[in-house]
Amino acid sequence: MRGRLAWTLASAAAIFVIAAALGLLANAMSGAGVPLIATSAPPGRAIELTEARGLLESDGARFIDARPFGDFLAGHIAGAVSVPLAERAGDLGRLRRELPRTQPLVVYCDGGECGSASELSAWLAGNGWRDVRVLVDGYPVWAAAGFPIARGEGL
Repeated sequence: MRGRLAWTLASAAAIFVIAAALGLLANAMSGAGVPLIATSAPPGRAIELTEARGLLESDGARFIDARPFGDFLAGHIAGAVSVPLAERAGDLGRLRRELPRTQPLVVYCDGGECGSASELSAWLAGNGWRDVRVLVDGYPVWAAAGFPIARGEGL
């Protein structure tokens, strides 16, 4: 009886270890993997206008507007997703469904003294997005360069 109990416990432990290893492997291989350790991520790397435009054209980067929704409605980078910094937690489920964790993201705000883009980029990285960057000088520099912008709700 004792030998049978030991064999059952050893079998259960082996199944658990194999299942855990397979789960960790699947999580690591998935583009939508869940971060295993909750840490405070550093803000995304700051990039200049030309690099941001290049990411859009060559890598299919998505732009994330960290400004309040009213500012987004007044004008935003064409195709950008509105994620106001103050409301980010409510947008997490939508972002997980819509944005693959491996897709490059470029976060922006009003530039200058605006820290919303840096704070939002750190939050995105902390929630599993792997390639998050911050557009230096944000929306104003994009609009001044004559790159595509949109008004209204859009996305």
